[in-house]
Amino acid sequence: MSRLFNETRKAQEWSSQHGKTKKLELAQVMEAAQEPLGHPKTSRASSLSACRATRLSESSESPVLFAKNEFTNAAAEAYRTLRTRLLRLQQDTGLRSVVISSAVPGEGKSITTLNLGICCAHLPDVRVLVIDADLRTAGLTALLGSLPAPGLGEILTGEEPYDRAIMATDTPNLYVLGVGSSTASPPALFSGDRWKELLGWCSENFSLTLVDSPPIIPLADFEQIAASCDAVLAVVRSRHADREVVRKAAQTIDARKLIGVVLNASILDDGEYSYDYYGSNGKKT
Repeated sequence: MSRLFNETRKAQEWSSQHGKTKKLELAQVMEAAQEPLGHPKTSRASSLSACRATRLSESSESPVLFAKNEFTNAAAEAYRTLRTRLLRLQQDTGLRSVVISSAVPGEGKSITTLNLGICCAHLPDVRVLVIDADLRTAGLTALLGSLPAPGLGEILTGEEPYDRAIMATDTPNLYVLGVGSSTASPPALFSGDRWKELLGWCSENFSLTLVDSPPIIPLADFEQIAASCDAVLAVVRSRHADREVVRKAAQTIDARKLIGVVLNASILDDGEYSYDYYGSNGKKT
């Protein structure tokens, strides 16, 4: 309202000084009023105009939601519930970046990150970026069909700008950032300022940023990655990790940032069929 008042007052002063009236265009006033104070007026679309494009490959064997297979309906409903709770929390707290991890490898964190990103992007006006920050194994990048460089590694070394490394997918509002091809040490890359600066830029250009990180144990990468993110979502696979290991991982997470736990690979009873969360008939994927 203050910007709207200032623009109107400028017009009145101009009119008084020049002895004539000038009708202030309503569209100009409204545009000025909507522009955030202290920030230059920029277009989110234009800031991503240089992004390369990629297609999400489909496979009947894939545990990813865009692949049409027999467990899609059950899994999709679970992700819609998770999406609703996450976006409601976002409205309450203003969080923009969530790191998704697990105690140990094999819990399903990469699949959870990608599926949640796809599910959120299906909503109108929710622009989502999914980042593969597991520079050691690149699990999410592999799920996406081995995204070509440049990627996150090149951003963190300063070799490439953000919009050259991020890729737009054929799912509207969904963008992805693969690991790239940098050979630098992950702890060294995440210890610098560029990771924090990237997330700051993401908060201005995306509604939500989901980060797939390395497992919490035994690597130091997770703590470095989570330090610059607003929230942490943990993935626990049913009957997989040792309970003491999960407890130790939980103690590593900043309790102020932990927003929830996703129980993965639980058995769903649906009439005649029982579905493994990411597979069917007891088959693990």
